[in-house]
Amino acid sequence: MAGDGKKPSYVVADLSDKNSLKNAMEKIKERKPSIFFFSTGGVKPGYFMELEKEDWDNAINLLLHPAIYITKELLPYMIENKWGRIIYSTSTAIKEIIPNIALSNVVRITMAGLVRTLAKEVGGYGVMVNGIMPGMIKTDRIIQLAKDMAARENITMEEATEKLASSIPSRRLGLPEEIGYAAAFLASDFASYINGAMLPVDGGKLNSTL
Repeated sequence: MAGDGKKPSYVVADLSDKNSLKNAMEKIKERKPSIFFFSTGGVKPGYFMELEKEDWDNAINLLLHPAIYITKELLPYMIENKWGRIIYSTSTAIKEIIPNIALSNVVRITMAGLVRTLAKEVGGYGVMVNGIMPGMIKTDRIIQLAKDMAARENITMEEATEKLASSIPSRRLGLPEEIGYAAAFLASDFASYINGAMLPVDGGKLNSTL
């Protein structure tokens, strides 16, 4: 259960490589984890007509396949223990399409379906399944998008970064640890009645009401 004093541990693996993922899971399953937080790097930016079939395959292999595979492997332990937390880090693109990231717009929305499906299927076993929708967080991914914007619009990196931040009501990019705080809450007993939710952590950028 949460707060049992166990220290976090890690196993290095390439999530997009099925053999690497399988080998890693053999080590992870030995520890019978009760909390699973899924987060990956971003996929290649670009508009639909700029992307090749290989790009779509790579996006699915990074964003969707490992999430399903790891969840399938870990759920039996959580169900047996009558307690578990599964949290997927996705994107606000699930709610509102973001220009120039067609791969993310399309593939990440599948995670919302996974969250809602699992919430109904395993909630009765004490396993809460939720998602976090990060907005513009100050990571290598945002730097990548800023570089792409700067090149397309013939502006500097600083101008591109400021342009990205100006569209956020909080007037700044988010910090990685702010995603961590949200994940820690959802993984705790304080979130024992939150199930099937998609939580935006975006500084108020989303315009949709639902």
